[in-house]
Amino acid sequence: MKAESIFLRFSLIFSAILLTVSCAKKNSSSSESSDNFTVSEIAQTSGSDGLSGSFVVPENSISFLLSVFLDNNNSVVFKSLTDPDGIDILSFSSTPNLYLDASGSSGSSVTKYGYANVLIPQSPSFSAKTGKWTFTAYNNDRVKLALRKGVIPLEATIEVQPFITGITWSAENILDALTILSDIYLENGVKITINNTITITEGEYSSVSPTFTNTTTSALVKQGSSDAVNIFFIEDYSGIGSGILGNAAGMPGSMGEVNSWNGVLVSLSAHASGTVLDAQLLGETAAHEMGHQLGLFHTTEKGGNVFDILSDTPECTSSSLDNDSNGILTAEECDLFGGDNLMFWTSWSSTSRSSGKKQDKLSSFQQYVIKHSPIAK
Repeated sequence: MKAESIFLRFSLIFSAILLTVSCAKKNSSSSESSDNFTVSEIAQTSGSDGLSGSFVVPENSISFLLSVFLDNNNSVVFKSLTDPDGIDILSFSSTPNLYLDASGSSGSSVTKYGYANVLIPQSPSFSAKTGKWTFTAYNNDRVKLALRKGVIPLEATIEVQPFITGITWSAENILDALTILSDIYLENGVKITINNTITITEGEYSSVSPTFTNTTTSALVKQGSSDAVNIFFIEDYSGIGSGILGNAAGMPGSMGEVNSWNGVLVSLSAHASGTVLDAQLLGETAAHEMGHQLGLFHTTEKGGNVFDILSDTPECTSSSLDNDSNGILTAEECDLFGGDNLMFWTSWSSTSRSSGKKQDKLSSFQQYVIKHSPIAK
């Protein structure tokens, strides 16, 4: 089974791996609702196996996101998630399964602090089966279900809310990049509705940590919309974020409510040459991080030995394609093996971009995940 260990988009120069750094509440309540999309808290009970709960997926359901929260930002995951047919899809012994792949899976290769989830479907191998689902979880403060019902349109629509921080660049400077983002998704069967950019001038938000549990980063992301993909074009990263083009709160992030994990960050300074922004690269980065937010993994990780969970995405293996044997695959080395995919782990070099190389392709299964996203319409 393919898996994913890194959720950051790197420049070719810099690379880093970031880990998005009692009794549970028992009350059940609805927090968001619309005709086809609802977010509700699930009642949990304590037992010898920790906390447990259940929910019913009604007929004509398209997808759901089951999220677990722990307010002290310690590590948090589910122990199990069992579908109406009795299959625990978080167990390594089940077929199919999301063991080690879903952020909410115990033993996931990327530890989740404060928040984790399971997205159904995160590949066409899974579906939001009608009936009763049950879960068990370790200590947490709440579990929420974002559920989408209805009919899947031929062309799904997703709302994007852009923000820009600092005073170096203005909303006008990112218009071209937002158009490129929209065009990339439209070419792959997804219509993007882009709201007016919101400018945030408070100095503390100009440069923020890439860690979503960081107090300032959390406060920034909490300014996002509950019903959109929030993209925060920050002036720069602080601390360990130096050189990163962008990063997402998860694969996927949170959907349907305002919290610290409902958004992605994109560095403007990392896309700048002097005072000029590379609109094509900026648009691709924003679209890439949005892909993570909606549940897509990197098709190939930088070492060439870890891949996503989708069977129709190209794999670029280090054993045959790492031409310089440095242990890091470039888009150029993977030119015919996914280097042009939107979700490849890193961008083309500046030379390749100057010659017209783009990363704007999504496979049929990648499109499937996005079109089924709980936040799509």
